[in-house]
Amino acid sequence: MSSNVNQEVIQKQAATYVARLYSGELSAEEEMQIYAWCDRSPEHQQEFDSMLAIWDTSNQLFQTAQPKKKNAYWLTGIAASLVCTVLAMWYLAIPGPTPLYQASIPKPNIYHTAVGELSTVGLPDGSVVTLNTDSAIRIDFTGQQRRVWLERGEAFFDVAKDENRIFSINTGEKTIRVIGTKFNVRKSDATLKVSVTEGLVAIQPSALPSSEHIDFEEAETLLPAGSVGAFSGTSEVITRVTSKEVLANQQWRQGIFRFNNEPLANVITEFNRYRMKKITLQNRDLGKLKISGVFKLKDGDSILSALEAALPVEIDRYPEYIELSARH
Repeated sequence: MSSNVNQEVIQKQAATYVARLYSGELSAEEEMQIYAWCDRSPEHQQEFDSMLAIWDTSNQLFQTAQPKKKNAYWLTGIAASLVCTVLAMWYLAIPGPTPLYQASIPKPNIYHTAVGELSTVGLPDGSVVTLNTDSAIRIDFTGQQRRVWLERGEAFFDVAKDENRIFSINTGEKTIRVIGTKFNVRKSDATLKVSVTEGLVAIQPSALPSSEHIDFEEAETLLPAGSVGAFSGTSEVITRVTSKEVLANQQWRQGIFRFNNEPLANVITEFNRYRMKKITLQNRDLGKLKISGVFKLKDGDSILSALEAALPVEIDRYPEYIELSARH
């Protein structure tokens, strides 16, 4: 009985956080509370994702019933109409009884996401990995080792602690080795970025042999909690940042992006990672325009409405791409 009560408490808290997130009044402190709550357990993250899905469904119903308005504060308007809906629909999300018997399904050794898709998967050792858009990992777990290859993209790792089995991630040129910790890894063609939320991460060239134990004093590069490492070819930059900045590097896990006076070129580049139909700028000067706001990853075209309302730009839609040009 107590487990059911606890589950209901988690679901209600997730619904409250989602409603607050899209109220248009979320403070930076509240945002950090949401990140911390989701990090506290896989169940919190799962319920938060479920409530986001319910919000999407409610949003679609609202947009069907109401005429669209061109408003720079479009998100706040929708949120105000849906807060009660999300909290009410929370009761529909309470799961039914668990089956007495469940079939044993073999775990795959390859996990991947499509463009625009996010996925959270549990690994055989109890670790949890959240894959960002267009990402893929391959795993090889035995009684002696826990090996992962990040083939492409970005992933957040919540590694279960195991003193007897090192958890390693091969990204190509670098190998990340931990015992148990939480960190984010983003791999692109030219760079590798590692952001550590909790614990200690050791990084070494993949060409070096790996031992069965981690000697942190001998490790080539160490990243403690609250640090970000950027690696490109033979160079690396290690910075110490605030917990808020570390969490900002992982906000995609909550299905949102928050931009604060960010150049339009950077915003478009980030959003194009989640889109099949890319957004282009007619000229470079447009990329210098600044924009702030909170956007949902699952609603890719929402940024177009916001840009058109907040910036002096026009949107031209073509079969293969979308172009932004200066408003005349």
